[in-house]
Amino acid sequence: MLITRKVLLSAALVLGSALNASAADLGEYGLKDAPIMEPMPRASAGWYIRADGGYNWFASPSLSFSGLDVGNTSQDGAWSVGGGIGRYFGRGFRGDITIDHIFNSTTESSLFYEPGGGLVGNARFDLSSTVVLANLYYDFNRGGRLVPYIGAGIGFAHNSTSSGTFEQCGCTSEFDGRSTNNFAAAAMAGVSWRLRGGQTTYVGGMKDEPVAVSSGNALYLDVGYRFLYLGDAQTAAFDGDGVVSSEKLSDITAHQLRVGLRYDLN
Repeated sequence: MLITRKVLLSAALVLGSALNASAADLGEYGLKDAPIMEPMPRASAGWYIRADGGYNWFASPSLSFSGLDVGNTSQDGAWSVGGGIGRYFGRGFRGDITIDHIFNSTTESSLFYEPGGGLVGNARFDLSSTVVLANLYYDFNRGGRLVPYIGAGIGFAHNSTSSGTFEQCGCTSEFDGRSTNNFAAAAMAGVSWRLRGGQTTYVGGMKDEPVAVSSGNALYLDVGYRFLYLGDAQTAAFDGDGVVSSEKLSDITAHQLRVGLRYDLN
């Protein structure tokens, strides 16, 4: 009996010591004030890549010849391709960096001095552009199957004219092209259709603002309109009937219909 009591007493002492040690590890005041486990790291906003193609209709550009404004200018439409990478920021906002190339569009003009002046000649050349933009969008109904959006962008356009011809009174002069860099801007609106992938969820972000995180690597079909300002373009100087001049297109704008795919990376 004495041995049994000693064994029980020893076990009680060992158990008490273990409980005290555990309480000390949990805090000075025991389990009641035990430290709370740190939360899991917050998920970061998702990234995406995109590829786009479209057709561009150009407004009649303002053209000058030998420093004088002339009229009766037209510019054909052209196809474009592009791509980019973007990121979801939360609260319906996302942004991306895109680069698009607009293929050659033919510019033709019957050059008249304005107002109502005599015919100077006929000119013809091609214009192409490479446009880099930083864009910001707002998505409505983010996480739904159909996601309308609006957006705007700023950047630069590298406008290149091809070699061309200038005709006057049966005589033809040839001139070279020239490249210029210009400020560019865009405004856009459209709708994205989620083709596949998990729905977008929201997690806590900075200052409790939700951050959009797409699950299942969603794939979207994007159809939209974009108004694009491309700045100016100019040909190389040439001799037209004894007058050394160049043609300059000012305030070039395009109306774009674009179709593309957007793929969420996470």
